[in-house]
Amino acid sequence: MKGIDIYSETNITDWNAVKASGVEVVYIKLTDGLTYNNPKVEEQYKAAKAVGLKVGGYHFGEKNAPQAEYEHFKSILDKYDWDLKPVLDYEVGIPDMNFVTQFMAQNPNLLLYASHNVADKCGLPKNKIWVAEPNTNPTSTGEYAGIQYAWTGRVNGLQGDADVDLFSDLILAGSASIVAKVQATGPVQSGDPTVRIIQQQLNTLLKKGLAVDSINGPATIAAIKEFQGIMGLVPDGIWGPKTAGAVGQIYSRPTDGVTYAHMEYATRYIQFRCGGSIDGTFGNQTKINVQNWQAKHSLSADGVVGAATWEKLLDENV
Repeated sequence: MKGIDIYSETNITDWNAVKASGVEVVYIKLTDGLTYNNPKVEEQYKAAKAVGLKVGGYHFGEKNAPQAEYEHFKSILDKYDWDLKPVLDYEVGIPDMNFVTQFMAQNPNLLLYASHNVADKCGLPKNKIWVAEPNTNPTSTGEYAGIQYAWTGRVNGLQGDADVDLFSDLILAGSASIVAKVQATGPVQSGDPTVRIIQQQLNTLLKKGLAVDSINGPATIAAIKEFQGIMGLVPDGIWGPKTAGAVGQIYSRPTDGVTYAHMEYATRYIQFRCGGSIDGTFGNQTKINVQNWQAKHSLSADGVVGAATWEKLLDENV
């Protein structure tokens, strides 16, 4: 399916001409970061639907707390009926794979749009990726959900440069809910892409080295239980809302310390990594343990877990 992706500055003068040029699919930018909303969403959505195009929405990711960015995206996503799966568009200069992993974990139907510098490292299967390959002329998407092959294309009815894409039917929403969160009510089934994301998160958090194979086997279940125990949750091996919420709080990288707001799950993770009792309360002994850990890892030993300490805790295998 030929498609285009558009944003507020895209100037479409004739939607019928767009459709007549062979376009079947349009993705509309809905949101960006934590606060930006496309002011033309309603206009663009209605116009595209009126001529019979399949329509989807995407969020432009920044480097804020991923759950907060997803909730911002979802606040607009929920207002419309979509034909296509929702998309995270991630194009930051220095990619944060933890952001990608955590954002994608919010909704099992999400697709990722990215260049190969992110797409090849994110750990997602190709069928969940819409990859940027400009200046190509694909006849098939292969294993990918989509390929963006032109940034300066020409489409009748659209003035100026057009982002032009080739999509497979993997982008179709089908009957699945497109706003469901990764909150299992029972054990996640092997083969579910969610398992792969969970395994990536456990490897980041516990430094486990689990095989990222989408198989919900004994090692993965044991790691889930271990993480739940650290968080003070019932260690049932089920990736439910409380477990996902604990991961989200940690991945939000809140500044944590004696004088900072209480963040139990983040504090429990800090205590797990830095040593000492794990009780979710950031007291003076936790501060001392953090200072010792910071000094050991060549950080400023101030006892406050800020951006540099979180980067070391999460992004490096130390």
